[in-house]
Amino acid sequence: MTVLREEYFRRLVDAAHVELFLSGNDGARMYWPWRMQPPKESAPSYRNACEVYAIDSDPLDDDVTTSDVLDEAVRLDAEIASLQDVYHDMDATADSLLEGLEVADSHAFDGSLMLPLQEPYIDCWKEIGEPTNHIIGLGGLKDGSAAARIQAADEFSSTAGTDIHLHGFGWGPRGDLAAWIRNHPDVLDSLDYSTPLQTAINQELTPGDERMSVQASYAAFRLIRDLREVSSCPDPVEESTLQIGLGES
Repeated sequence: MTVLREEYFRRLVDAAHVELFLSGNDGARMYWPWRMQPPKESAPSYRNACEVYAIDSDPLDDDVTTSDVLDEAVRLDAEIASLQDVYHDMDATADSLLEGLEVADSHAFDGSLMLPLQEPYIDCWKEIGEPTNHIIGLGGLKDGSAAARIQAADEFSSTAGTDIHLHGFGWGPRGDLAAWIRNHPDVLDSLDYSTPLQTAINQELTPGDERMSVQASYAAFRLIRDLREVSSCPDPVEESTLQIGLGES
């Protein structure tokens, strides 16, 4: 569900420099091209409400394993499955990813694997063999500033190159980051965030039936607005102006 006619919505999708994955639950009331959910929240209704479905690992839930993610990805015919990482621990994450790659080698899932790294990202990437044929995710910056995210993406791509699909875990496209993406469209390829749904939940609505449908409409508005901000539609931003704002979060 979007309030836009299909032709105008597709215009924004085609002009976007990154894929914006929506994480969180809206009761599958809204269509959005990209969705990401952990196994305990994923469902056929969400699979059918998007074009690209990613099953995420849950680093804060030790009960969720790479096998759980891959099994759910096969069950729901997801395009992407994320291997398990260990939040804020580079060495443990590298070990977990290496084990996950071995599991994936003999698993029925044949889609794209997402490898969530932890800082220092280049060291973590080198520790797992410098893969270039998987989606590389930068983790641990969900609460980081736009400046920290920009620096992480820039430093990683400067070393590993821009041919790797680079994903920002929990990176909402706030002002400075969105402007940077427009000025550097070849670095980041995708982001995921739940902000549109969280913002919609905070809307003051009279209690009653179909409250979630109205909240989904608010979330759709935020998503469309954010998608435009990471596309070629806004006017170019002067590099000097962008640099002034990098200290903001």
